Amino acid sequence: MRINRIERQLASDLPLGCAGVVVAAYDAVQGFCKKCKTYETIRPLEIVPHHHSTLRFMRYVSLLCRWLPVSKVCEVVSVTPSTAARYDRYILKTDLPDPCLDDLGAIILDEKHLGKRAGFITLVLNARNGELLHLAEGRGQEALEGFFAKLTDKQKAAILAVAIDRGNAYRCAVKSHLPHAQIVFDKFHLIANFSDVIDAVRRRSYRQASEADRAFIKGQRFNLLRNAENLSENGSKELKALLKSNADLSAAYVLKDQLKEIWTYTYTACAAKALTRRIELALATGISELGRFAKGLERAKEEILAFCKHRITSAKIEAFNGIVARVVRNACGLSDLDYLFLKLRQHSLQK
Repeated sequence: MRINRIERQLASDLPLGCAGVVVAAYDAVQGFCKKCKTYETIRPLEIVPHHHSTLRFMRYVSLLCRWLPVSKVCEVVSVTPSTAARYDRYILKTDLPDPCLDDLGAIILDEKHLGKRAGFITLVLNARNGELLHLAEGRGQEALEGFFAKLTDKQKAAILAVAIDRGNAYRCAVKSHLPHAQIVFDKFHLIANFSDVIDAVRRRSYRQASEADRAFIKGQRFNLLRNAENLSENGSKELKALLKSNADLSAAYVLKDQLKEIWTYTYTACAAKALTRRIELALATGISELGRFAKGLERAKEEILAFCKHRITSAKIEAFNGIVARVVRNACGLSDLDYLFLKLRQHSLQK
């Protein structure tokens, strides 16, 4: 190419000492190719075209965006919040590797609510290392179509287990695309479901109790739902008095601790016997709320016992939900799901 023109240009660069604003000056050389009839502008390798900035400065801003709200980045470097977000997105898109979809073995599916305006998003994580593989708007079968479309037949065959909650939203999609994979109902969701049962028993007991007995029940919700080791001395005394005075709540509370023991078993046969025993105990109490829950456990036996074989829970994705909330808060709300996916992948890969 012959040189068509040389233009002096400026680009933002890293702060230097007490100089908060540093600008790099360089020659942008525009060449013309007679054969192709095209123009091409040549810049130093460190300059990022269309961003008027050096690559090292953009990486520095991206690093700040990981730990600071974008509104606070401008207090450290001379960029606007929108420019900081633009730099961060470019660096993440350039530097982060594509999701590894080979030999997954097991995955975790869950949804996260981002608020009224943003609604729900669906997350897919690698169950072994917590790597974020997919993010989509909404929840249910449609939200997973994009993920399964990216998988080859070999990659699908490598997925042997999928951890989900007991809702049917994701179950249909898994059965459709991964018919060979075992569904594992998540321990934490099941315990949370049983906590709702205990709360339902508490509310019914309060409605049916006399004025004198209501004093034992009022304000005891968190004492009933907390683990015994997390109770204060006063809370422990109040709970003991409540359980002594209310047989239904006492039965539900004891069954909660017994239910947790299911996930301590290594052998499926032993876990099956223990689960059957818990179901029988729940039905024998004659408490309607416990009976409905026990029938649900009976229907979900296979998926609950699959834990013994695959040993996966959604603990990683539940912990990841805290990261999602922090990232959205630091970004002052994220309407761009592609950028949100990049931000969350950064956190899932760099621990």
